[in-house]
Parts: sequence; structure tokens; C-alpha cells
Amino acid sequence: MKTEYSNYFDNKVAIITGATGDIGLAIAKKFHDLGIKLLLTGKNEEKTNNLSKNMVNDTYTISIDLSLPGAETKIIKSTIDKFGKIDILINNAAIIHGGLFIKTSDEMLRKTFEINFFKPYKLMQNVLPYMLKNKFGRIINITSLAGEIGDAGMSAYSASKAALAAASKSIAAEYGKRGITVNCIAPGLIETKALKTINPAYLNLIKNQIPSRRFGTPEEIASLATYLASEKSAYINGQIININGGLYR
Repeated sequence: MKTEYSNYFDNKVAIITGATGDIGLAIAKKFHDLGIKLLLTGKNEEKTNNLSKNMVNDTYTISIDLSLPGAETKIIKSTIDKFGKIDILINNAAIIHGGLFIKTSDEMLRKTFEINFFKPYKLMQNVLPYMLKNKFGRIINITSLAGEIGDAGMSAYSASKAALAAASKSIAAEYGKRGITVNCIAPGLIETKALKTINPAYLNLIKNQIPSRRFGTPEEIASLATYLASEKSAYINGQIININGGLYR
């Protein structure tokens, strides 16, 4: 099937973390349909195995807990062993901790930063030598609107996403001249399973504050990720791109 990206993604290899979640899965399906070779990760072994059954062409999966020591090196090594190179890295895996600031424990703060900041940071460090060798790379970090404007009860999560966004800008400044771009997609409220756990009355209140009067979809995130991963986006670097229907509060 010919698309506007058909020639751009020939022989490209991508890593997507958190591929069993709604947003990660949407990106994985989009990339798979475009013929990108994939290394997908997820913590849930059953869900991760199902990915391999549904995406049979040049797709490999790893069930792994990102918080474990050395998880990032295992992911990179597995990708190189399978495909010999890495062109695209999507840091999507994350945990959301909600709770009052005064009750946020040291353990929860460390855990949130470990998954949402430290491991994406280490994955970027580990993948860069391969991108530098090929003089091409696309790193896309999924951050959050909460990382820009904050949100009550989300101090640890907001801080971790803000840290990832800031680091992305610095890395982009260092490696842009080598054909590597680093950008962030900052979703607002997206129709995911997590959204369904929030009180419907509160969600309706928020929806009425969104100029678009609706929540976003994982597929809309995937469409932007596809563009940022392509060669068409070569002059977009060090940016935080919001997908939130215009919500700022």
C-alpha cells in the first residue's frame, strides 16, 4: 500500500517502549502498517506476547520491567541483534502517580522518576552511538501537558515529565548537527483506559474547558509520531508539541 511515507520508512528500525498501552499500541500499529521494523516492549508478558501474534512482519517484543537495572541495555542489544541498527526511539512507557503532594512518599517519587525520566534518559544515551554512526536518528519522547502546566495531585508525574522535556531540548541542541532530532509529544486528555478510571462528572467539566470540546485519540498521537519519525520533519528539533484540543488552564 502506497502512502506519503512509503519511501521514507524503507528499512527503518524503531524501538517503542510501553507498546501495550493505548498510545504505544496505536504508534506500533501505525509504524507496522508503514513497514517499519519494530522492537516493542511492555511489562505485561501476556499483552506483550499478543503483540507478536498480531504484528508478524519484522516485529519482535520484549516483556521487561523498565525499572530493573540494565533494562535499557537489554532493549538496545536485542534490537541490534535482531536488526543491526536503530533509527527511531519512542520513549512512551510511563507510570502515573496521583496523590497529594504532602503524602507523596520518597519511594513513589523515586519510582516515578525511574520510569518516566531516568530510563528514557538512559535509553537515549544507549541508542545515540548507533544513530551517530548512521548520521540519522529520530527520538520522540511522550511527555504530558501536566509537565508544562502542572496539575493538582500530580506533582511527581508532572515533575518527571517536565524533566524529560527539558533534557530533550538539551540533547537536541547537542546532536542536531549530526542528523538526529529529539522532540516531545505532550498529550492532554486522551481516550485511554486510564481516562475511564476518572470520575465522569469531573471529566465532563474538563471537556467543557477544551476548545475542541472532546478528548484526543491515541491515533492522533500516532499520526504526529509518524510525522516526527520521518525525514519530512528534519527541521523540527527540540520541540514540545502539544496535542490537547487547545486546553490551557
